[in-house]
Amino acid sequence: MAAVAPASSSTNTANPTLYISNISWSVKKPLLKRALYSLFTRHGKVLDVIVLRGPSKSNTPLRGQAWVIFDTVASATAALNAEQHFVFFDRQLKLEYAREISDRIARRDGIKKKRKADVAAGGGDNAGEKNFKMKVESTPSTASGPQPSSTPTSTLLTSNIPSECNEMMLSMLFKQYAGFIKVTPHNSGVYTVRFESEREATGALGGLNGFKLNSSSVLDLRYGQ
Repeated sequence: MAAVAPASSSTNTANPTLYISNISWSVKKPLLKRALYSLFTRHGKVLDVIVLRGPSKSNTPLRGQAWVIFDTVASATAALNAEQHFVFFDRQLKLEYAREISDRIARRDGIKKKRKADVAAGGGDNAGEKNFKMKVESTPSTASGPQPSSTPTSTLLTSNIPSECNEMMLSMLFKQYAGFIKVTPHNSGVYTVRFESEREATGALGGLNGFKLNSSSVLDLRYGQ
């Protein structure tokens, strides 16, 4: 069958990473990751598959989701066209290009992913890379660590993050929310998450507080200073 244009439902700029949603919540993570790899590797070289599973809350938009990082844009496009709405463990997959280039591809291609200081003044609500520039080469804080705030702020604080959940995975989780700037690691599994405004941070807190990271750990979000 001849190739067709990328699905119109994906409004993001074409890049080697696909964002996949509507994944069955009942499938265990190791099996899910292997199954996704087997499904997508036939369209090209797959560099990584990242799977996140959310809590069973009816008001939580993120339940089962994953990112598949291909070696090339061509492979990602072929997979998007071929597997859109594919019935996977009794649910139709929803595919779109990820909002920005993955950290792995950026490092490979020498792309400096740093948020521009004037991005907020640029205008427009483009879901592409321009509004999601972020510095990912952050270093742990040398201070005593971030402190919680008793009042709402534009920064979220989370702690006790399991070792298998790294900065890249947290960034992919939070960047689905408007106004996301960056995730900064600190000591002992503590991360801060910055947003453009208090309102946008509040939206992410409401959607992700209690998000299940693995079988025994959930996100515990608070406002940070």
